[in-house]
Amino acid sequence: MNSLTVTKLLHANQLVDDFDAARAFYARVFGAREYWTGYDVAENRDASLFLVGDTCIELFAPRDRTSLLGASLDRYGSSWHSFEWQVPDLEQAHAALVARGVRIPTYRPGSFLMTHPADCHGMLIELCPLEMTGDPRIEAGWSASFWRDEHPLGVTGLRAMSVAVRDVDTAEAWLSGLVGTAARYRERRPELDAVVGGVPVAGVDVELVQPASGGGPVADYLARYGQRLRSIEFGVVDVDGARVHLESCGLRVVDGSRVGAIAVAETDNWGVRWEFAALPDSVPFSP
Repeated sequence: MNSLTVTKLLHANQLVDDFDAARAFYARVFGAREYWTGYDVAENRDASLFLVGDTCIELFAPRDRTSLLGASLDRYGSSWHSFEWQVPDLEQAHAALVARGVRIPTYRPGSFLMTHPADCHGMLIELCPLEMTGDPRIEAGWSASFWRDEHPLGVTGLRAMSVAVRDVDTAEAWLSGLVGTAARYRERRPELDAVVGGVPVAGVDVELVQPASGGGPVADYLARYGQRLRSIEFGVVDVDGARVHLESCGLRVVDGSRVGAIAVAETDNWGVRWEFAALPDSVPFSP
């Protein structure tokens, strides 16, 4: 079977229950640069695209609970929703997914498609061949250096996305086959009571995280949300400096998912886990 050619992560998507408050929060704490907002009549929801460093986040804010997004918000509260990869050939990508038995509830040829998460080990994957309208990252002279050199968080880039799964072996084999890249590492993380497999996709490790026992934070997450995106991890210049900034903003800082990493408590970050760590070349990281 053919695999996908993924050229980059376009954005990770969050559901929030207060659109304006969330936008203001990310601008205040993370220096978010918003470049698009819009309202979708069919889904009755607002959306925003913003950058933190070279990473794009999309916020979805349903105005009622009757749509699929609204029902998800009603069930889980503010939380992760999905992520979008760019592919050069959407029709080829569609065929690769269909060949693997992946259901595709939404398919607009030439524009985008979305997978059924139950067929993708909990990952709701959006694929698109296009660039985002107004995206500063495709403009001449674009640089993310502000977040590294001037913003107190010192963000250097996105290192990983973490997905909570029930069977890391099966999920890793499926994802590696889908994107055509072998797993880069497999390690046990006692701090999570979990086993982690990392598959590199367009410069970002997709970490598949399985509980090692019946307890621990990943097991608790699976019990609450099922298999799905659990966290993202940004590289930072200095973890202690990042902690000082986050705490100065009134946020609770907790241990991250690997040694040396920190995270903003989900309840202080619109229900999602953003983590921060020095890059692997300066923090021990087992390939």
